[in-house]
Amino acid sequence: MSSGTSAKKFIRSSHIVGLNEFHFEWCPKYRYACMRKEYINKEVGRLIRQAAEEYRIIIKIMAVGSDHVHLDAVIPFGMTPSEAIGKMKGRSAYLIFRRFPTFRMRYPRGHFWSIGKFSRSMSGVSSDVVGNYISNQQFEKLHESMAFAREEFRQTNLESFL
Repeated sequence: MSSGTSAKKFIRSSHIVGLNEFHFEWCPKYRYACMRKEYINKEVGRLIRQAAEEYRIIIKIMAVGSDHVHLDAVIPFGMTPSEAIGKMKGRSAYLIFRRFPTFRMRYPRGHFWSIGKFSRSMSGVSSDVVGNYISNQQFEKLHESMAFAREEFRQTNLESFL
């Protein structure tokens, strides 16, 4: 399946038909702006794509900022969103340290990415909306949307009724 997968094209697997699409976000440890130089930014993006491809994760849209990464990805059915992020972060960190050995000076313990992450199923928001946010790098609007979603979830959480 090509990286231009639309929401209307479903993936077919053994006894499963559907689309397991998520919006992911994560940042480097301490949120250092280590990807501000264009050549580093592009290379980090390439290495994340390589890591995703190794795990059969399809990246539809990705934006690498100076201090964080957004992507819209389709993950295999047997993989949880947390596993997908963990695999991409782990493998890409390994590849980044091989490509940029001097990063080891800033990250001596070998942890390039922070432990934090954001994941959201694309079921609650259209793929086009997230795609536009990511491709236009309108990070301010995306954060407003995420804050709204968190508040909406908090208000509908069962614990609030107890």
